[in-house]
Amino acid sequence: MKKRPKNKNKTKLEGAEASKSAPVVQVVTQLGVYRSSVYRWRKHAKALEANKKAGNKYYVRTSAHDALRVRYPVLEKQLLDYVAEMRKYRKLSVTTKCLILMLAKFDPAFV
Repeated sequence: MKKRPKNKNKTKLEGAEASKSAPVVQVVTQLGVYRSSVYRWRKHAKALEANKKAGNKYYVRTSAHDALRVRYPVLEKQLLDYVAEMRKYRKLSVTTKCLILMLAKFDPAFV
């Protein structure tokens, strides 16, 4: 299976510049990307130029990762310790229902 190409800002800028002087089809075969990528690079050329040294951070939305942050670290630590303790014996499974019950036990105000 072919891996997804790792396109750095340098490659993107080269593709955007090359597409101005050569046909897009030629640039696509040279870089091994899709035509839509080259058109997108051309559209965002100014932003790519500004973020030349930032790698691929131009396409990362920080708001997309807000949901991944731990909101209740103490409670999460207690639950993870509980799961680790239960999994030591391998005969006991930890279900979602079990986690909700333990959540209510550790912090009744949360539920």
